[in-house]
Amino acid sequence: MNEIEIRRLEGKDEREFRIFLDALLTEKNEGFKYSSQAIRPVSDFNLYLKKLYQNEKCPSNPDYSPVIAYYYFKNGSICAKITCRWDLTKGNLSTEGGHIGYVTAPAFRGQGIMSELLKFALDKFKERQIEDVFITALEDNLASRATIEKVGGRLDSYYEKSDGEILARYWIRTVGED
Repeated sequence: MNEIEIRRLEGKDEREFRIFLDALLTEKNEGFKYSSQAIRPVSDFNLYLKKLYQNEKCPSNPDYSPVIAYYYFKNGSICAKITCRWDLTKGNLSTEGGHIGYVTAPAFRGQGIMSELLKFALDKFKERQIEDVFITALEDNLASRATIEKVGGRLDSYYEKSDGEILARYWIRTVGED
């Protein structure tokens, strides 16, 4: 049985969320190059949920875009997370961050999960009439870049961040080409 569900986190998900987060934190602490700085311990799950829901409509920081985090569940386990940031004019989203951020738990990589989750997210952008979605990956993160390209990402440019890392910057159309 392969029960797949893509949705926002709920209070009942704390156990699975902690397993997912622990795997990502372990990898980050071991020096995995592609770990996001945004991966941090969560001590109070209910407060974390409250902040997630608040950030969907009115982020506490005026430089942050409203954002919705969707989680990919397979047979009850959280396999991956994707964040949809709706306002590209906020912070550094138009140069570095992009509309979308994502992460897959180590045990679930290479299974096509993120391609499926990206397609789901692109549909959400289309529903909001956002026709062009900006997404980035580190230049040498070939797996992430292949995933972006698999769902229609077109390489636009390379960008050097202040820390010297090079980003590959992509655009994806959510509507058909004219």
